[in-house]
Amino acid sequence: MFGLKKGKVRRQRAKQLRAESTESLWGRFARRIGLWPTLITALFFVIALIISLAGRRALPYSEHQKISQPIIARVNFTVEDPKQAAVNVKAAREATPSYYRVNMELIDRLIGEVSALHEAAQAESYEKFEERAAAAPWTANQELYARLHAANGEAREQFLRALEELRKGLMHEWTVLPTTDEERDPPSKAGEIIVLKPRAAEESAAGAAAGAAAAAGVEEEHVPTLHLIQIGNRAAVEGRARVLAEPFDRAVRGAVREVLIGALTKEPILVFDQKRTQEAMAAAERAAPPGLKHYEKGKPFVLPRYEEVSGKRAPEEAGLTGADIDLLAREEAAYQKFLRTNAPEAVKDRQRRLYAELGVGMVLLVLSVSLFVYVGLYQKRIFEVHSRSIAFAGLLLICLATVRFIDTHSPYAELALAPVMLAAAILTITYPRRFAAGVTVIYVVLVSVVIRAEMGVMVTLFAGGYVTALLLNDIRTRTKIISAGVGIAAIVFFTSFAFGLIGQQEIGFAAVRAAIAAASAILAALIIQGTLPFIERLFRVATSLTLLEYRDANRPLLRRLAREAPGTYNHSLVLGTMSESACEAIGANGLLAHVGALYHDIGKIPKAEYFAENQEASINRHDNLAPSMSLLIILGHVKDGIELAKEYGLPRVLHPFIAEHHGTTVVRYFHHAASEKKSQSPRGRHDREVPEAEFRYPGPKPASKETAILMLCDGVEGAVRALPEPTPGRIEAIVHQILQERLKDGQFDNCDITLRELHLVEESLVKSLCRFYHGRVAYPKATQAKADQREEPAVTAEVKRQLAG
Repeated sequence: MFGLKKGKVRRQRAKQLRAESTESLWGRFARRIGLWPTLITALFFVIALIISLAGRRALPYSEHQKISQPIIARVNFTVEDPKQAAVNVKAAREATPSYYRVNMELIDRLIGEVSALHEAAQAESYEKFEERAAAAPWTANQELYARLHAANGEAREQFLRALEELRKGLMHEWTVLPTTDEERDPPSKAGEIIVLKPRAAEESAAGAAAGAAAAAGVEEEHVPTLHLIQIGNRAAVEGRARVLAEPFDRAVRGAVREVLIGALTKEPILVFDQKRTQEAMAAAERAAPPGLKHYEKGKPFVLPRYEEVSGKRAPEEAGLTGADIDLLAREEAAYQKFLRTNAPEAVKDRQRRLYAELGVGMVLLVLSVSLFVYVGLYQKRIFEVHSRSIAFAGLLLICLATVRFIDTHSPYAELALAPVMLAAAILTITYPRRFAAGVTVIYVVLVSVVIRAEMGVMVTLFAGGYVTALLLNDIRTRTKIISAGVGIAAIVFFTSFAFGLIGQQEIGFAAVRAAIAAASAILAALIIQGTLPFIERLFRVATSLTLLEYRDANRPLLRRLAREAPGTYNHSLVLGTMSESACEAIGANGLLAHVGALYHDIGKIPKAEYFAENQEASINRHDNLAPSMSLLIILGHVKDGIELAKEYGLPRVLHPFIAEHHGTTVVRYFHHAASEKKSQSPRGRHDREVPEAEFRYPGPKPASKETAILMLCDGVEGAVRALPEPTPGRIEAIVHQILQERLKDGQFDNCDITLRELHLVEESLVKSLCRFYHGRVAYPKATQAKADQREEPAVTAEVKRQLAG
């Protein structure tokens, strides 16, 4: 028989092992850890990985940062070079020919003066001809007068034809320029000019559709500058005047040359057109090719710079300039564009980046599991309520997304300190300091992996986050957060500045980066200061500052308790002092226990007269009630207390003190009364037939050290108050007895209080109760009577004196 059972056990065990071997790793993890913790860990990892992979990354360089090695181009790329663009623009302006227009006023005046020569020669006598010559630019002589005076119709026609030839010659004469510099910047290097001259009437009509210039009756002619003659060059002007005068009669040529030379050595035929030239230069500037500079893959494109000191290169390297940062950004953009191609090198680079991201994912997985294993070990209650675990993970992910956004848009990684400090501060406010510090350490490593932070930034984040968890443990004043923020700012400034010096950066650059880190710490402190009430409401916690506000006796609920249930109010005051002392003895939150004790019995307000501490002497309202009815009233004060707490907006952190301060203990007095009544029934059975379960509080049992201590304080204070002579020995005995009863009854099963801590709590309660309920000296009756007799006349006299006054 035994062998059959043993074989059956072996078969079941083998079956279990086969099932476990075929079970997936995920299944085994979920079975051992729990489905919800596994799910929240997986969800956190996936979202953290998405945050890490999403978006681009800011350049790991900033202006004035020093580099010790040249930066190598990862891809061929071309950028616009402002210097080369300026050179191209200048060359385009220089290559633009200058525009000139024909001085028609000069030509018309010259033609008029030559034509006046013929008219003057028609004078009656040579003397009158000489008189007219005195005001003219030509010189009179007998031959000129004789030739022009005697000219018949054919000779006159010949003169007019020569005059027309002169006009045409002047219109096509581009040999005269002003001697002054051209009014343009820069000077022309085109080697030619463009002459704007009036178009002939027939030509203008034929070419009206050719453009604005043709429509205006103007044509352009390109004239090499080598063909131009300055008006100061008299020999060249005389030569051209001789050619222009050739169509005239020999006797007239001299006078025509004289007219031309006199005018053309003083005033040019071609006049510089500044407006048209500037328009052409602007058009050429717009059409100028952009300045491009090409960089080759594998070659340095940003080099370390050195400062010049007294003509020698300084050993310190100068920082990156704004142009360098722009060039690095252009190279990054070109590289990203290259990665999107199907080139073999691009495929290899994408594969390498994929492996790098895979490594990041693996590290994030390890950190995510480590984080939530740590939570499961030291704050398992986070997993017990789904909303609490979602809020915990959501806080870390929101701050992580903020850090990633900063990493995308700013080269200053120190700005990530603000979200890290916010997460650390909220964790410290919400959970114990040791737990918050541990989570912060893991979280800083996770953030550093996501943003690929260098060692200096990582240590700065660690210093800021960890010190935040240490300094914001107990917020009792409104200036605590700001003062802590200033202290944290000083620490992160020192840390960041130190790593800047280690990296051989300039002192100014290191100080700027350190100042950014310090400013981030101050910003985080200001945000926490402004959002503290919302943080408390969201995470259902209360800081010491809030608890101090609710400890004020002028709070509406405490004033109502003191007014309607004064005995309960005094009892709560005593319990507050006792609970705080006991909590401080074991390192628990004494202020929380004190405030919780003040409000733990607010449920007695609606029926205050049914509780012993509020009853008048010799009047007990329970005498006329059945034990079961009295039990309902007594048990109801817990439910009524929760309702009042919600009505008055009491912080949720105080609700457990109302619900748990009795745990599931037995209401002994009414259980005994019920047993007595049961024994008096006709059947006459013993009181053990009344189940204790019917007279227990509904609970729950205390879930924290503070509520467990309040339970003990509530039990021992009532018991000691009922002692006729509360000597230290009796107080110690009753405290020990009640503590043992609560321990054996399993009232501390849901909290993590230890036996050593219970021993310290017991000692603290004994000391507190001895101070409150110490024995008093008994006065002899005769002595007391004589004293009363001696005091009576004095009192009577004093009363009479006050009445008379």
